[in-house]
Amino acid sequence: METGHEGLASTLGTFCERWGWGVRSLVQQGNAFAMKVGLSAGAMYEQDQYIQGSFKVVANAALGNPYAEEKDIIAKDWGGVLSDNPITQIRDADYSRESFDRATENGSEAWKSAVRDVNSSDILLSNQLADAVGLRDEMDAVVEGTVGPAPEAQPGGEG
Repeated sequence: METGHEGLASTLGTFCERWGWGVRSLVQQGNAFAMKVGLSAGAMYEQDQYIQGSFKVVANAALGNPYAEEKDIIAKDWGGVLSDNPITQIRDADYSRESFDRATENGSEAWKSAVRDVNSSDILLSNQLADAVGLRDEMDAVVEGTVGPAPEAQPGGEG
């Protein structure tokens, strides 16, 4: 600040003071701009994630797993969402002999259970008549002879 000339020193002092205030103002404007851009970028990112999640849910609804929960679908990447569809389920299904044997056995047991359920239904008039005339034991014996005995109740489950 010492230039040796009073006018020059005064002018340089005024310039430096204005320069400091100008720099301070620019720094404040830059900080304000950065905050606005940062908040906008964050809001934009959140909106992008929301839209992307919505599209994932729509894509899954069109061709994915109908039992999947929305939060699980949104958490998957696009490869995961698109890989679970009827085409990949058919392509990747278990076509082994053991799988077909299990399916046949399960189907057979389902039909036997249906026959037992119909036999024990109080809705059917024939069952009501059989109960009224005392033929329930005979009907149960015929059903058991046809489809076999009912499976034993599993512990902790329904029979």
